Amino acid sequence: SPFVGPKSPIRHRIETIVRFRADSRRQNIKSLAVVALAALMVASQLPVAEALNRDDSRYDFTGERTEYEDLSAYFSDYEGTFVLYDLNADQYRIYNESQSTRRVSPDSTYKIYSALFGLESGAISAERSTIEWNGQKYPYDAWNRDHNLFTAMDSSVNWYFQALENRMDRGELQGYLERIGYGNADLSGRSGPFWLESSLAISPVEQVQLLKALYTNQFGFDDKHIETVKQAIQLQERGGARLFGKTGTGTVNHKNTNGWFVGYVENEGNTYFFATNIAHKDQASGSRAAEISLRILKDKGIY
Repeated sequence: SPFVGPKSPIRHRIETIVRFRADSRRQNIKSLAVVALAALMVASQLPVAEALNRDDSRYDFTGERTEYEDLSAYFSDYEGTFVLYDLNADQYRIYNESQSTRRVSPDSTYKIYSALFGLESGAISAERSTIEWNGQKYPYDAWNRDHNLFTAMDSSVNWYFQALENRMDRGELQGYLERIGYGNADLSGRSGPFWLESSLAISPVEQVQLLKALYTNQFGFDDKHIETVKQAIQLQERGGARLFGKTGTGTVNHKNTNGWFVGYVENEGNTYFFATNIAHKDQASGSRAAEISLRILKDKGIY
């Protein structure tokens, strides 16, 4: 088509061909240097790009030594998951694989580790853990008084654990979170506690793994502090089996949207670690998650 059109484009192309000169060796070397430098700059940015693109909303679980089972009958209208780890068998049993690795706010289940960090840092001790109530009226009568670690854990007193962590340096707290590998280890939340429907997030599988690490003290903390936390979260003893655990309820716009119950059972020379998480538009409480957990544990003959 250029040959039947105007002559100027043809003239321009011919002149361009005539003027062409091959690059000299020196120019080739310069060009290679520029390309190499550009490649180096791109390569140096890959770790940054990888960090920016990394998805920390999920936990990368290999699924080894895991059996997946259908426990949907226990969850009715809830979107939920149940994770169980048998210590002696070194095996997981999981319902709802997708939700078991999804990170959400830990809510009050985080208080297990808040207590450990407070003990390890010296902010409190097993013998001297009382913190005075500041006089502010809270919606729960049990919160409106002085508390020690054991009563605060039993009544899940938010202000106590906030006051406890205010006694610790923020950097020190960050170090503890990273030391135990707690979920996304993000304490950047500004509105209210970072562990209460804010920046900190963890998956049910991670909850179970951390409980096992706490139980066996893989963290290398003071054994006395580990034992104190265990005592603080002991709930019941029945038929020779002992139940330890902590509930958590996430409230958004005055609606209970996130419910947790995590813990472990000591029974007949074995220990079973578990985590239940449920989601609902308005009825996902920690107490409801505990009811579901206890039904499953009973039917499995664990507790």
